[in-house]
Amino acid sequence: MNPLSRPGALLCWLVLFCLGAVWIGRQEYLDQHERFLQNTSVAQRMLSQKTVQHEAVLATLAALSHPPSPERLFPSLRPAMPQLLGLGHLPGGAWSGSVAEPPGLPAAIERARQLDRPVVLPVDDARYWLVAPSGWSLLLDARQLVPAADFPPGLANLTLSVGTTPLRLLDKQPGTAAPGWSLALQKPLGAASQPFPMRSELRLTPGAWPWAAWLAWALASALLVAGAAAWQRSLAQARRQQEQLRLGAMARLGTLGEMAAGIAHELNQPLTAILAQTRAAERLLDDDDERPAVRHALLASAEQAKRAADIINRMRALAQPSPPARREALDPDALVASLRFLREPELARQGIRLGWHNASPGARPRGDRVALEQILHNLVQNAADALAGAAAPRQISIEGRADGADYLFSVSDTGPGIPAEALPRLFAPFYTTRPQGMGLGLALCDTLAGSMDGRMSARNLSPSGACFTVSLPLSGGPQAAAEISHA
Repeated sequence: MNPLSRPGALLCWLVLFCLGAVWIGRQEYLDQHERFLQNTSVAQRMLSQKTVQHEAVLATLAALSHPPSPERLFPSLRPAMPQLLGLGHLPGGAWSGSVAEPPGLPAAIERARQLDRPVVLPVDDARYWLVAPSGWSLLLDARQLVPAADFPPGLANLTLSVGTTPLRLLDKQPGTAAPGWSLALQKPLGAASQPFPMRSELRLTPGAWPWAAWLAWALASALLVAGAAAWQRSLAQARRQQEQLRLGAMARLGTLGEMAAGIAHELNQPLTAILAQTRAAERLLDDDDERPAVRHALLASAEQAKRAADIINRMRALAQPSPPARREALDPDALVASLRFLREPELARQGIRLGWHNASPGARPRGDRVALEQILHNLVQNAADALAGAAAPRQISIEGRADGADYLFSVSDTGPGIPAEALPRLFAPFYTTRPQGMGLGLALCDTLAGSMDGRMSARNLSPSGACFTVSLPLSGGPQAAAEISHA
């Protein structure tokens, strides 16, 4: 599986965010809807309790054997019932009340007696008379049933239909142009005599949307996608490294196999001939007359041995790198900057500091950039290996300076140094001081330096450490060296 690209990661984040945002929005909508239903039910119960209270007052007045006059009774009921505007009684056809008799009262009393419960006699969209079968009547104002401040704060618009036009008890959202989701619920009041339809409306405008939750989910989903992308990149990098190691091992095994097969095939014939000639000479040694034949056999064996040596030299030439294609004046600062860019992060993780000092800023060595980079990379890697078990400070220093007609690159470390017995053989092929080394790195570096008319040397530092020096011709020759020394 390939790691996510930036467009792919952005698309994954967008899909993940949209799915999560839809779920968050749906949950918020369900929560808001549930709270809306609860608040509407609370408002309906509050209004219903007031209307049931009206029926209880009329029932109490009807049960009194000697009730006081409405004019005297009204002031005592008014403080407990702010919605009460008037009180009256029609016994035997004579009206007695705190206000004038409403039109159509006798017919309303007759209808109440037929239904055996109070009936409503509307005055306008807010006021109405509640007429009982006993003749007692209450003039009520629906606007004063429940103060607006007592309703649940989550309600927005609340209407009560007493007359032909709905009466607005709450009007917190007068406009309907704002975008959002509309919630509406209509329920009648709980009193049988006053079953006025109550309607509650709420619009979930953008101000009520879950912006904070959406923002938090956007950040969380972005972190999830970024973490997944980083994890995929790390897996891909690990697989790439494993594949490179596997291919490198297979290539080395293949090369070694081809070289071994080629050497075995090429050396088989001369070695067989040498063996045959040697055995023939051994048999002829007992006969003095056969001495010319013995001499001939030995000469033939020598020729076959020379042929075998030529074969080995040819195979070695095939294994050696070809000379650099071209030489040019190189910028030491740029070359080492590229080296530090590639190696410093890895060395820093190992606790090794890599430094560079250009003692001759104007000097330019002449050589092949790729070959010189290969040499310096190999020397820095060897220095890092030498510092693997060394104590602090662990440092690798690279220095460049002009010396006569040559330019010298020195790579030194603060490690344990080179064993004295190993110094003369450091650049010999297949010689190594490391248990798992092949002994080809320094030999290859020496070959590459020689192909650029340069040379390599190594020495130990005091009190500890080692220094490898690459010497290359100075660009411009002796004249450039003189100018640099004069400067």
